[in-house]
Amino acid sequence: MNYPRVASRYSKALLELAIEQNSLDQVNDNASALIAAIQGSRDLELLLKSPVVKADKKQNILKAIFTDSFTPLFEGFVMLLTKNGRERHLAEICEKFQKDVLVHKGIVEAHVLTAVALTESAKESLVSKLKSQLNKEVVLVESVDAAAIGGMKLRVEGYELDGTIAGKLRSLKHGLVDKSYESKY
Repeated sequence: MNYPRVASRYSKALLELAIEQNSLDQVNDNASALIAAIQGSRDLELLLKSPVVKADKKQNILKAIFTDSFTPLFEGFVMLLTKNGRERHLAEICEKFQKDVLVHKGIVEAHVLTAVALTESAKESLVSKLKSQLNKEVVLVESVDAAAIGGMKLRVEGYELDGTIAGKLRSLKHGLVDKSYESKY
């Protein structure tokens, strides 16, 4: 996913502060909790995006909702974002922060799409093979889409391998439609 520039900048600043204060894992947990809260509550999402509600009112509401839930660093970060009028980007900033934490720890996300859910042994085998190929820790993000028909699509570090039946059919269709072989007299 491409994140807005504001998400990248604030995420980088939060990452540096969390590393400096040795609270990276706690701040990462706080970011996860905040993302879940925003995604789970349409009212909270609308509040953060509302231009009508003033920043101090938003800060008071956020403090009331998340009392004693966040580390002082993360709470201060959220309050700073709200004060600076960036609260509408809070979920994106937290998502980008989580991606940056994985990069900092040397962990790679591998996205796999299949027509049916993978078994635990298949997941373990795939993770094991990816670890040996990449020489990095791997976190598997699985998604299921029946439209794939069969096979698997794998995305890792900007590379994509499409071994799904739907992908092969698409490729075959493009090959048949391609008329570059016709003579141009």
